Amino acid sequence: MISIFTVYSDICKKSVPAHWQIRRFKDIITLSRSGIWGDEEKGDANDIVCYRVADFDYSNLCLKFDNITYRNVLPEQANEKLLSEGDLLLEKSGGGEKMPVGRVVLVNSPQRAVCSNFIQALSVNKKQSARFVLYLFHSIYSNRINTLFFNQTTGIQNLKTAHYLAQEIFLPPYSEQEAIATYLDKECEKIGRKIELLERKADAYSRLRRSLINRTVTRGLDPNVSLKPSGLRWIPYIPTHWEISRVRNFFEYRNEKVSETDFGPLSVTKNGVIPQMENVAKSLAEGDTRKKVCKNDFVANSRSDRKGSCGTSPLDGSVSLIYIVLEPKNIFPNFVNYYFRSNDWVEEFYRNGKGIVADLWTTNYVTMRNIEIAVPPMEEQKEIAAYLDEKCAKIDTILEKINTEVERLKELKRSLINEVVTGQRAIDTESRS
Repeated sequence: MISIFTVYSDICKKSVPAHWQIRRFKDIITLSRSGIWGDEEKGDANDIVCYRVADFDYSNLCLKFDNITYRNVLPEQANEKLLSEGDLLLEKSGGGEKMPVGRVVLVNSPQRAVCSNFIQALSVNKKQSARFVLYLFHSIYSNRINTLFFNQTTGIQNLKTAHYLAQEIFLPPYSEQEAIATYLDKECEKIGRKIELLERKADAYSRLRRSLINRTVTRGLDPNVSLKPSGLRWIPYIPTHWEISRVRNFFEYRNEKVSETDFGPLSVTKNGVIPQMENVAKSLAEGDTRKKVCKNDFVANSRSDRKGSCGTSPLDGSVSLIYIVLEPKNIFPNFVNYYFRSNDWVEEFYRNGKGIVADLWTTNYVTMRNIEIAVPPMEEQKEIAAYLDEKCAKIDTILEKINTEVERLKELKRSLINEVVTGQRAIDTESRS
């Protein structure tokens, strides 16, 4: 049996203290059971809390309880699936390229509950520290060792749980496990508090940015400008000299099919239009299966999900056929870039759509072209765009610095956990045991 730790590196194996023992995950797990999804909530005695992967607070390696799901499970089914506080929940199905399947969190509530069928519940032997094992799982996941145990035949990643839990690991004595877990609890909490403060700061700057854009593109730069009722539900009042007209009067609809060979593929995100990643582009079909985009065209995702996935393209290229591509005619492209990404417009765009659920919600151009918008004269559009370029650039610089520091702290946390649970970094276990 090949040890998981041989995949890390040779230095990892050399650094493991001599008194640590080689065990297998399944040898230290007293109970492993799959989850159950049950039936819809019925309001009777069989309704029970059912934790989902969406309830994983992975940054803190525990569960969050802000959107708990109840399912109806018969007692004879629920009893053998019940969770205990201190159990570990292993994500065995789901995941994606950026966040692959295999995350593990601790059950941090005594509440009577089960978990969904996308999760494997693990009870750790009382002779081992569940918190240490949790950190060990985190180390393995952060180094993407879990990806060696995938079985992916569809878009869903499935973890080969039995194979994964059969792997060998290195374990220190129980007292040392507890000391290590206590140390990591304390140090990770310190790092977590710093990250939380930075993320709050970033959120405040992001809200300021959105507010600045929204107010400027709907009121202009003069705080004392005279206003008039607009008759528009999404902008009740506008400067008296602004023009109200339908979207179609400011754009030409571009609907030319092209090949990605001639026009490189673009991605439309909430941050604007950017070149598509190479590994994604290679998966696209050949032939004229894309829609042409020219520099300064405005591109919007017709499947509007309130994320504001749109923007003025900085270059020529192509997008999926589901996107709306507009060529500005009587409107300044950079003004459009801010205007159609403002909160009020995004909500208006969404309100005009149709669909069953949010993910299938669509606002097509036939509808969009008739939405009325309020637009200032061309020179004022340019002034507004220049002003927002300057202000947003300053905010973006601040956000970049904050995000860089957050990533540095996350990497520090990842490295700390990895080094301690693999024995690469010794800690004073005597004073903590």
